[in-house]
Amino acid sequence: MASQSVLVQFNLKPEDSDVGSKCEELMAIFGLSVEDLFVQWETYVMNASTADDPLQLNVENLGKLQEHLQKKLVKSQQKTPLSSVKRPMMRTPNMHLIPSTPSSKKHRTDTPQSADVSFTALVSSPLQTSPTKSAVSGEILETLNGHLDVLPGSGIKPKLLANFNPQKYKFRTMNQKLLEVADYLDEQIDSMAKVVLEHYKFDSEEFGNPNIQSQNEILTVGRIVPDSPLTASDADLNANSLFLETSRLGGIGQRIKLDLSSLHDYSFFPGQIVCFRGQNLTGEFFKVTEMHQIPFLESPVSSAEELQSYEYGAGNMKVVFTAGPYTPQKELNYTHLAEFVDKMNNEVRPDTVVMFGPFVDVNHAQVADGTLHFDGLEKQPATLDDVFRAVVAPILRKLECLVILVPSTKDATTKHAAYPQDSFDRKTLGIPKNVKCFPNPATFQLNEFVIGCSNNDIFKDLKDVAVGASLKASRFDRISGHVIEQRRYYPVFPGGLKQKRSLKEYEQSVHISGADLHVSYMGLAEFNTSLPDILVIPSELKAFSKIVQNVLVVNPGTFMRQNSAGSYCEVNLKAPKLDELEKVGDLYLHTVWKRARVDVRRT
Repeated sequence: MASQSVLVQFNLKPEDSDVGSKCEELMAIFGLSVEDLFVQWETYVMNASTADDPLQLNVENLGKLQEHLQKKLVKSQQKTPLSSVKRPMMRTPNMHLIPSTPSSKKHRTDTPQSADVSFTALVSSPLQTSPTKSAVSGEILETLNGHLDVLPGSGIKPKLLANFNPQKYKFRTMNQKLLEVADYLDEQIDSMAKVVLEHYKFDSEEFGNPNIQSQNEILTVGRIVPDSPLTASDADLNANSLFLETSRLGGIGQRIKLDLSSLHDYSFFPGQIVCFRGQNLTGEFFKVTEMHQIPFLESPVSSAEELQSYEYGAGNMKVVFTAGPYTPQKELNYTHLAEFVDKMNNEVRPDTVVMFGPFVDVNHAQVADGTLHFDGLEKQPATLDDVFRAVVAPILRKLECLVILVPSTKDATTKHAAYPQDSFDRKTLGIPKNVKCFPNPATFQLNEFVIGCSNNDIFKDLKDVAVGASLKASRFDRISGHVIEQRRYYPVFPGGLKQKRSLKEYEQSVHISGADLHVSYMGLAEFNTSLPDILVIPSELKAFSKIVQNVLVVNPGTFMRQNSAGSYCEVNLKAPKLDELEKVGDLYLHTVWKRARVDVRRT
């Protein structure tokens, strides 16, 4: 009999007992938690789906996953012993990468420097052919608020307002200073301590240093960290391996082991800012007796006049979100993207299309080995910028609506490969006038809707230690809740790393991408003074749409999954009507989560 956590995590029905039992078997064999197994399954589906439809969750395919995990285990055991292998720096977490909580000021973040890496092509470059097409392009895979109708676009260009200063993103990368990082991390904790103090009306005398032995209970605000600074960023933590890191003001920057035995419902992850009540009786650990939640930001509001102008002016609105890569893994072919553009113009007709990178993926095999050839071009591109300018830009130019581009740190055509990330260079890449270039992350408004976008895979990188009711909740719900509570688009620290195996025997793996945080500028990756109406964070994991804390959270998935069709999200936004909105004083809440229908569709 499958446990409740397995049923919830994999969205199984009670009659799927054989599938649940197989999941329990795999967890026991490989020592995986239910969340680790879910991530392994999603990753396997993404890499193994070469047919028209993605792999279905059944006993047969779980058996294939078991074979895959066994092969990985055997390969890892056959590798050269650690002592004789020259390992790249990424084996140990980059000490200068310190994730941070943005503090809504002029703070910056430093990108982990990665050594020069020679990429070995995993596949030879094939002849250009059309990528595998989906049997039913545009098929609905998942719907949120299905009782609402699919609406036609208004046909009126929406009012676009950028809630960021683009000049702040033009900082120099790989120029991080340790003192600046330390100052930022301290301010992150101290500023959140002020928020907690003001919200709960605590007496400031109650706050103390958790590292000092005392018989008295105190309040403290700090950052969750692993038990050792050398712990790998992808290591699996547990309740016994969590420490609390203080600021220089609140505890001289020291760390103290946490005793969480008195808490029965929690979810903690490295980089999380928390507020605890407890005591340090022995000087060896801080026993937590109570946890105080970080207060949420307020929801956005608008005046009656502004909402009425959208109700009787622009009307309904349709927005499409899609994220790269836009080519199959076996070849750099943009045929599928061109077909998608035609579909947008002739069938979907959205008012706005928001497209996330990578557009030219630096990890693509043909980009890595330089074997690029595009049919129909009189002159073949000499640089990767030429690829974007000659192949990608003409496709984007055909879109007959407002287009917003958000880069990725995996984009080969951006000079700013750090998060937060500057926008694309319009002039260098030949980006057409109908396209707006925004930084990563970015907060902006379409009419009255506040949209927050971040192109850094928090859903894959955040690994929490959960107990009680939090463990039973969906992983995507929990992570979305953490992002909203922490007021940061990427609250994990240190950021995730992505590796690939090398074909050379003397190299075990190489760092090819990841969160690439530039810590001292992470203030640019924080929410503004209010929550967004719609929070969009693409992930390699399964596409979804959810409502968390009255925020519509959307993951459009990837446009291509290896060599088969992926997914995109279509959001139908109903025009505001004052008599249907909640009034707060003289202003009105947007309540987008009530009047937006979200369809996850196949590309």
